[in-house]
Amino acid sequence: MTNIRTALVADPLLPRPNPTASLWQNPAHPIVAAIQSPTLPTLTDYVIIGSGITGCSVARSLLDDCKSPDERPHVTILEARTLCSGATARNGGHLVTPAGHTYGPLAKRYGEEAAKEITRFSIMNIDRLMKLVREMDPKLQEECQMRDVLKVMAVFDEDLWKEVEESVRAFQRGVPEHRTFHRIIERNDVPEKWNVKGACGAVEHEAGAIWPYRLITGMFERLLARYPYNLSIETNTPATSIQYIVPDLSTTPGSDYKYAVSTPRGIIHAKRIVHCTNAYASHLLSPLAGRIYPFRGTMSVQKAGPNLKNLGNEKSWSSMSRSQFDLKSGVFQYGLYYLQQNGKTGDIWVGNECDNVLEALQSDDTYVSEEGRKALLSFLPNYFLEGWPSGSKPDLKAIWTGIQGHTADGLPVVGKVPEHLTGRQGSDDEWVAAGFNGYGMDKCWLTGEALASIMMDRGVATWFPKCFLLTEERLEKTLHLEHALENWRSIATKAT
Repeated sequence: MTNIRTALVADPLLPRPNPTASLWQNPAHPIVAAIQSPTLPTLTDYVIIGSGITGCSVARSLLDDCKSPDERPHVTILEARTLCSGATARNGGHLVTPAGHTYGPLAKRYGEEAAKEITRFSIMNIDRLMKLVREMDPKLQEECQMRDVLKVMAVFDEDLWKEVEESVRAFQRGVPEHRTFHRIIERNDVPEKWNVKGACGAVEHEAGAIWPYRLITGMFERLLARYPYNLSIETNTPATSIQYIVPDLSTTPGSDYKYAVSTPRGIIHAKRIVHCTNAYASHLLSPLAGRIYPFRGTMSVQKAGPNLKNLGNEKSWSSMSRSQFDLKSGVFQYGLYYLQQNGKTGDIWVGNECDNVLEALQSDDTYVSEEGRKALLSFLPNYFLEGWPSGSKPDLKAIWTGIQGHTADGLPVVGKVPEHLTGRQGSDDEWVAAGFNGYGMDKCWLTGEALASIMMDRGVATWFPKCFLLTEERLEKTLHLEHALENWRSIATKAT
């Protein structure tokens, strides 16, 4: 636990310059992947740090939702590496809500009302993102390969299956407008319907799959074309430090460029700072250390077995079992595998979180651990009933790591950052949306829209979960290092 404490509070530093190669990012976007202004802007209304799905959503909302063109702000995106090179372009590409199997645990931990808000929001977020894509031009729709699929979560632990089934039933009672969203698949029906062997039961529901990097880079390209004078995208331009400057109104009346953001290309002065850096948030917001921390996952692309049909335009899958923590070796296995099949090539994109716990609790995505590699390469033939001949292994086409942002209380952190969490005396206009705990695709887009609404003084959207907001009460009760340590201590105790 001493070592885990040290890992949780360690500075995540900046994103590393030479990460493992994510196949989502191949090929790189021809226009915006490495885009920069000829000269770094000196003044901007908003600096958004981070160019993933959350940063894109915030930028789009700020630019699209202003009342008139004269009031439209200037927005600058700062990205340490190439555009959309972090978690968004390293994940599983699923547009999936975990509402069914998480409702029960959420209700137990945060109360029934919070569970209802979170699960409704999750489903709403997926619907919103899919609707957004369908409204895009045909070229982008084709590039990002969004498709409607039927998703299954197969459970491989008898006691866990009872909990999952109970959670789904509770969701159906608690959120009646979605009571037909999930369907329980009994043990004996799973092999025939889903080609999955050994499951204790399964839950299926409608979902989506997408090429996330192409979606977000394509959206940035279109935003830049629509607002060439109001949007600057500065890739390979990390924010290395932030300084709050008390405006001297006696010499510069009306001056409200209160922040000086240093980068290797110079200093940019901004009115507001928006931290969309997820796992890296505590690098520039050091008092958030231990409250938001990195957790590394592994993704791969594997060639489908000779007997596995290509159902990528129809289905996607996941596997769930109890988290395991081997105290002797230090290996932590989260117990969740998520996989989809490319409808064109038939390749399987599959990921999980299996690593030595101290290797997992870090922000270095420049290598793949042997534990992560071994877990992924042994999974598929043991999951599918038909696909690979007995004793054979999948052909690995690519494997990479990505850094998730986890929080001490398991909930995203959204809202204005109090002065004492910035480490900058007087700072009163820094904002954050981070810490999605490995479930970003069902939360990030609407979180960005909600944060933009708050910043534009339109209030908190009624559909936004109140428990996601960054409040002093939450900081005192659950969003702190000791609460995170207690979570890890509990996992270790169960393993014992």
